[in-house]
Amino acid sequence: MHQSGFALGNPGFVLTSLAATAISNSARRNRAARDAQPRWVLEGAGEVTVTTRRMHLSHTVHELFWDWDASGLRAIDLIAPDAVEVAFIDNNNAHNLARVHTPWASLIFALTARTSFPAHPRLLTQSWLPPDFDKRCVLIGRPCRPAARLLLGHGTT
Repeated sequence: MHQSGFALGNPGFVLTSLAATAISNSARRNRAARDAQPRWVLEGAGEVTVTTRRMHLSHTVHELFWDWDASGLRAIDLIAPDAVEVAFIDNNNAHNLARVHTPWASLIFALTARTSFPAHPRLLTQSWLPPDFDKRCVLIGRPCRPAARLLLGHGTT
């Protein structure tokens, strides 16, 4: 809300009064602009299920799921080793952005990107895997097949 000012008195008082009103209006304008910015709201914990066809997040209030080849998916990214972010259009044609924190984020990203975004840069550069993933597997006594090549080769080496 913009406030107008009116002051009577000597010139110094009038200028000070008008400056104080302008500063107050500027502070309110800046606070309103900050408050209008979209921000992430934590909606609580849920249970993530990953299948060969989809990711499903069960939550007490909301349900979130997407098929790997869903037509409403617009973008996906692995923003941290344990966080995946997806942009999608819901059944009401509203654009949404969801962020899911889970230890399965890399797997969710890889399966979604492989199916819906096969040219995703993170997928092609193999940066969806933690650094030295294959070496870590060997160190803990679990040698694994080269995950990145298997994914890009659709299961063949």
